Amino acid sequence: MASDRSSVSEIPLSGRLQEMPFDLAAHIVSAIGPRPPGSINEAKAAAFLDARLRQAGLRLSAESFYTFRLPGYDGIVWGALAIFGVVVFYWMPLLATLMFAASFGATFLAAWHDTHLLARRLLSQNVIATRAAAGVLRWRLVVLAPLSSPPAIRRQIVALGAGPIGLIGRTVAAALLLALGIAANAPLPFDLRLWLWYAQVIPATTLLVQGIAALIVQHAPATPGAISYAGALATLIESAARIPPLTHTEIWIVGIGAGMAGIDDLLRRYPFEAQQTLFIGLDGIGQGRLCYLAAEGALRQRLADALLLRLAARVVDSGQAIAQPGVYCGVTCAGILRRRGWRAMGIAALDTHRRVPYQHERSDDLSRLDAAHLEHAVRLVVGLAQALDNAP
Repeated sequence: MASDRSSVSEIPLSGRLQEMPFDLAAHIVSAIGPRPPGSINEAKAAAFLDARLRQAGLRLSAESFYTFRLPGYDGIVWGALAIFGVVVFYWMPLLATLMFAASFGATFLAAWHDTHLLARRLLSQNVIATRAAAGVLRWRLVVLAPLSSPPAIRRQIVALGAGPIGLIGRTVAAALLLALGIAANAPLPFDLRLWLWYAQVIPATTLLVQGIAALIVQHAPATPGAISYAGALATLIESAARIPPLTHTEIWIVGIGAGMAGIDDLLRRYPFEAQQTLFIGLDGIGQGRLCYLAAEGALRQRLADALLLRLAARVVDSGQAIAQPGVYCGVTCAGILRRRGWRAMGIAALDTHRRVPYQHERSDDLSRLDAAHLEHAVRLVVGLAQALDNAP
């Protein structure tokens, strides 16, 4: 880790350029503080982003939207219902199987259609700034960064309760429980049906444990969020100020609210043209190896857009910024967009384990930020915008 920081810091930078992104991040961390999704502090970060982008001369709009908190109470209820169904299955197998079906249906809707029955709605917002192309429009470049900071909780609990692995695992456990219930109702030998009943304990307990994990994540305090995501917001602001007027590229600068939920609202409000629009997602930035992400994903790796990867390599090879291709064992906002078929690439700082340093730790404070690291992230984004404008 230390060698990564020193290698970036060896590049000579002017004093103003080296301090500006760091000062922006320092204000977000110190003056605003932890920023849970939908909180007052997230709104303050949105207001700060709005003010700085107006100073950069961009056209601004703030789009409010409602989203749901993490489905912690849903998970507890459906997990408890599954456990109760297992207990009463011996005496009332049909009723218990109906309980398993209800748990599966609710879990499936929550995982794949974002439908929650017991979740409280919260208000958040996206901050959207635009700059039109001076000439004939060929490209639209959308640069994104989250407004909030992640919860201060162990990565394993986050993955189990709120991550994609947890969502898939919860759905698989509910489906397995329902299948075991149906099989145990079939005209099979009594001993086999008894073992099928015993086996129901495993997926039912899994559902309850994941529900508890989701509830813990929901109520965990937010981190100070220096690397995640004050560094990304500082990079976003300074990149918007430095990107010169472009001839063929329209620039969109977006602060995403409520964690990643703001992406859904952005795509719903603005039906972008798929081939003409490219997304750059900024994740945790401030320490480690600055990477443009060639692939990312927790279970299945998805490749970044080929054009953006070529342009990023060209910017780095020209000496405009120090970065390298990387593979992220997780999902950024760019990864979410890639899953939905959009052209996107993420930029993030990675440690030796291919994860963002200090992402879910209370120690993600101002002391973790490397000013030169932030500067090179800005240079990479600006270089990408200019290279895209010259691309045919």
